[in-house]
Amino acid sequence: MSHLPSSSVRDHMKWAGLLGCEAVLSSMALMQASSMAAPPKKMMAPLGHGPPQREGPDRAPQSHMILPSGMSCPPLLIRKEGEFQAPRLLDEKEMRANEDMQQKKKNRKSVTPCKVREQEGRGGKGAGDENGPSSKVQKNFICDHCYGAFRSGYHLKRHILIHTGEKPYACAVCDMRFIQRYHLERHSLIHTGVKPYACSMCDMRFFQRYHLERHKLTHTGVKPYACSMCDMRFFQRYHLARHSLTHTGVKPYACSMCDMRFFQRYHLARHSLTHTGVKPYACSMCDMRFFQRYHLARHTLTHTGTRVKPYACSMCDMRFFQRYHLARHTLTHTGVKPYACSMCDMRFFQRYHLARHSLTHTGVKPYACTMCDMRFIQRYQLERHSLTHTGVKPYACTMCDKRFFQRYHLARHSLTHMGVKPYACTMCDMKFFQRYHLARHSLTHTGVKPYACSMCDMRFIQRNHLERHSLTHTGEKPFACDMCDMRFIQRYHLERHKRVHSGEKPYQCERCQQNFSRTDRLLRHRRLCQGRGVAKVENQPCCEPRPYPQEPPPAPPTWSPLHPPPGRLAV
Repeated sequence: MSHLPSSSVRDHMKWAGLLGCEAVLSSMALMQASSMAAPPKKMMAPLGHGPPQREGPDRAPQSHMILPSGMSCPPLLIRKEGEFQAPRLLDEKEMRANEDMQQKKKNRKSVTPCKVREQEGRGGKGAGDENGPSSKVQKNFICDHCYGAFRSGYHLKRHILIHTGEKPYACAVCDMRFIQRYHLERHSLIHTGVKPYACSMCDMRFFQRYHLERHKLTHTGVKPYACSMCDMRFFQRYHLARHSLTHTGVKPYACSMCDMRFFQRYHLARHSLTHTGVKPYACSMCDMRFFQRYHLARHTLTHTGTRVKPYACSMCDMRFFQRYHLARHTLTHTGVKPYACSMCDMRFFQRYHLARHSLTHTGVKPYACTMCDMRFIQRYQLERHSLTHTGVKPYACTMCDKRFFQRYHLARHSLTHMGVKPYACTMCDMKFFQRYHLARHSLTHTGVKPYACSMCDMRFIQRNHLERHSLTHTGEKPFACDMCDMRFIQRYHLERHKRVHSGEKPYQCERCQQNFSRTDRLLRHRRLCQGRGVAKVENQPCCEPRPYPQEPPPAPPTWSPLHPPPGRLAV
């Protein structure tokens, strides 16, 4: 820095006397700060002395500007316009902190140090050279809240709004307010529907340039954000941060009305609607309302009659309403199960299946029945169980009058009408309607009886047989007849007993057409009927009533103590 002429010093002192020595000394303080931030250069010496002395390596830079009179003036901050307060002095520690913060902001917002060095090297003159303009952008407007420096009063005023919380720009269509006019203009596009940024590779358009740049990655396939715990990569940093929670298990969003927690804020907001009962998505063609936008879009297709599923699988004929459903379905073709259980070797296609499986390890059953003490792992199981209390069977067979609690039971029953038995045994010719029946039948070939009684040494192939056997130890007979006082261990015994009251005989012999109420009696009758038919003529019906003679048989003798029947002793 060159010496100040005496006239300029007198002018400075004159303005200091008129303006309270604030603005001029503040500018001198800023000059001092810029000279301290720059490499060590010549310091200003008092007027009338020899050449300026160089700073030694062991000599710390001076913290105050040396005035012509030899007195030091403390550095001051510039006041904001319209305020006339007493200037606040900064000590040496605050001055250093302010310089460090300004240097960081210069590196971030202004030109980088490399560019400054290039400009200094090209120009060959320092920043304080009086013959050339300064290569650095001077930021003479200081914020009193965070000591940030700005190059204009407009930038300082806009920055102060961050501290005060004031948002002067209001949207005329909604209640949103913004700090900057640019943010308001960008928000207004949402109301007008204008999307000025168009993708050059497809027909997609966007409100913001950032959204367009992020979308272009889907065409190039570049996923710049990689997970450090697995091989997953993502297009957006937000997706990576959300994915990392699956490794840590942290669910930061908790419901204030129940104990549920969620990985994403959107899931929490959607869950909260189940407590409030609010269904924000209304159908414009009927009175139906929905919790989710996807449910509304799917319902709208019922009005159009198209039922179009835009996402088609390239490996089969399946189509889906959502891209996510298609991606999840594709895993069934590749066989990849990305979700692994940490307690066993099970793996799953969906995260929901893994979460549901984890409850089998912890033993937690979160869904409790309000009518009995039963608890369930899944909500669907609770809803299905509730039908047993109400007696409602919503699934009816179209070929007979039977109704069922579950759709699966109806589908299984329909096979009995068609006669199809899709499950065949590999060791014999038996075929079955249900996979469970096949698995149970296979135990008869292996001889394995997995269900053991805890009170005796009996073992059983089926759990139902074990439960039925346990009643013989407890003596409990849960099935009671509503027409008499008889009770039974099995429901089948109760149904067989009720035929005694109704007189029903559903079982008929094929040879003599005699009816029976029980299968065991029919089997016993068949043995007699077949043995008797050997000695009879083929065309004579078996088991026909024995013909009585023309004369009625003699009446049996009346019994008395003096004439007892044969085999009895007289009294």
